[in-house]
Amino acid sequence: MSSLPRFHHAWVAGWWNLRRGLEITRRQPDLYLKLILLYSVPPLVAAGLVLYGPKGTLWEEPLAYLLPFITIVVAPVVLMHAVDAGRGGERIGVLEATRRGVAWVARYVWTKVHTTLLFWIPVGTLMLLRERSPLGSLIPPAIWVTLIGLVALHQHVRTVLAPYLAVHGELGGTRAALTSWELGGQHFWHLLGTFVLGSLPVALPLGIAYIAIERFGPDPLSAAVLAASWQLSWVGVQSTRGLLIPALHTAYENLYVAAHLPLIDTAQG
Repeated sequence: MSSLPRFHHAWVAGWWNLRRGLEITRRQPDLYLKLILLYSVPPLVAAGLVLYGPKGTLWEEPLAYLLPFITIVVAPVVLMHAVDAGRGGERIGVLEATRRGVAWVARYVWTKVHTTLLFWIPVGTLMLLRERSPLGSLIPPAIWVTLIGLVALHQHVRTVLAPYLAVHGELGGTRAALTSWELGGQHFWHLLGTFVLGSLPVALPLGIAYIAIERFGPDPLSAAVLAASWQLSWVGVQSTRGLLIPALHTAYENLYVAAHLPLIDTAQG
């Protein structure tokens, strides 16, 4: 298949998954808004501690670092279960979505350990080559940035379905990561289109706003945004999940569940 049909297929598949995901969230939009806002609070509180918290205490720095982990590891699983319930026509609330999600956090974290290794081994190796090897000064920075960015995108797309396979497909962490890697290779362009179209509508304006404030905003504001950039970045990530998670859930159902339904029916029969 030539690159042009693949490129076209990526956007068609991504757009279809995005639309199907929106059909799920439109059934109960208040739930997703509440979940996005609720799980944005921990990193916002952490950002407040960085900027305005008491300095020199034993708890301020650890708390500012640990609070965003609620958004990093709990929020995505809660949203995944909200989407799964909505896909099945079930209406649940914030507490029920949280209860279902928390029960799967350990499986989610164990799966992310695998996908993190698959991501950082090649990406980290390239970063070390750039910083520590003679190649760092021989290759222009623009090429390094492009290469590292492309490898990072490739690794992320190949493993993007792993949490869905672990949480909804009930696969172990290792098997979920390896199955995602296999599906990501078979359907790379499909998943790339879904990831890009599910992320950009929110991530792009947020990224532009961040760059504008950091470079052109008043000095106190740009300094504050830079100081709390790690905490605020997770507010941005959480903001993208209302579109991205339903779209990826649709991709998971199309690429894995539909393909395995005959096997499941045979086993149950």
